Amino acid sequence: MAVISTKVSSALKLTMKVGVDTSGNDKYATKVLGNLKVSALDEDIFAIGQAISDMKTYPLFGLDRQDQFSLVNA
Repeated sequence: MAVISTKVSSALKLTMKVGVDTSGNDKYATKVLGNLKVSALDEDIFAIGQAISDMKTYPLFGLDRQDQFSLVNA
């Protein structure tokens, strides 16, 4: 059985370290920017994430690309 995978959406998730809780554990906040072109290159998405993080108050902890795929039986 062959399956065809088609990318249907992409998003950029930025994770920032926003402080420390009362137990001494790091606290994080995330921001998800959706509706990216599914054909966008990883390098371009990374550059956008870096540029956005430069404008934020808190330091960037991580950048993630989240892709969603549709699977159909061929």
